[in-house]
Amino acid sequence: MKALKIIGCVIVVIAVMIGIFIASFKPSKYEDFGVYNDLKKFTLEKFATAKARPVETITLKLSFPYSKIFGSDVIALPLKSFETEKIAAASISQFEVPPNSGYFRDFTFNIRPNYAFKTPVFHIDFMKPSVGVPGLCSMDVFNVDPENINYEKFFGAEMENVKKAMALVAKYQRTVEQGRGKITKYLDPYKSPYRMELQEPKGDEAVRKAYYQAAGEAFKIMLTAYLKSLEALSPEPAYATRHEQKMQEMVMALYKNDVAINLGKKIFKDQFKKFWLDSFWNVKLELGE
Repeated sequence: MKALKIIGCVIVVIAVMIGIFIASFKPSKYEDFGVYNDLKKFTLEKFATAKARPVETITLKLSFPYSKIFGSDVIALPLKSFETEKIAAASISQFEVPPNSGYFRDFTFNIRPNYAFKTPVFHIDFMKPSVGVPGLCSMDVFNVDPENINYEKFFGAEMENVKKAMALVAKYQRTVEQGRGKITKYLDPYKSPYRMELQEPKGDEAVRKAYYQAAGEAFKIMLTAYLKSLEALSPEPAYATRHEQKMQEMVMALYKNDVAINLGKKIFKDQFKKFWLDSFWNVKLELGE
């Protein structure tokens, strides 16, 4: 009986300690050395003459455990999206914690081309470390239709710049042992040979700064190469229907399998479709339940 009382007391103490830890826990904040703001400025300059799409910032109130994951009861997702003759949606999205604080947890940018152009999807998700996850940056030009979209033909003379960008971040490429491609196997049919799947190095601030700057410079080179290559293309209206179908298949694969998107469904709830599918991607798709 005495032993049971002692065990009971130990359990109570442990429970109290866990409760105190949860109540007081706040995720660490990480410096991005001004790179996120620089990339946003660079991207906005690239689309300075483009038409702004009618999208809006979403502010979300978070309950436990998401408030602990993000370190705030309220977060904002300021969204900017543009369109041109050849681009249906060029969208910038970032988690700002808390709203109007100027502290961003990521820099995400996506280009969904108009369907009449045989063009890959440009995508970057540049994330700071968070609870249980190292800092990662994935950048790729997804090919939704390899039978008709050819990287060498698309990039042409810009392929040298693509290789230059790859070389800048070669030492940061995530290895299979580190988990490269593990949670995105469902995207394997769409990944390019020029995929950057980077992991933030451990070390002092100088080491981290070099990583952020290298990834940022690689983004600038890749985006410039992509836009120049797209500018050289002519529309092929007869291809649009097939392209739309193939794009829908990839976006549905993201919706069903992506870890971050499954988290987003829980956080956004009824607003998820409007923010992610209609505003960020601008893809018409029946998601179902």
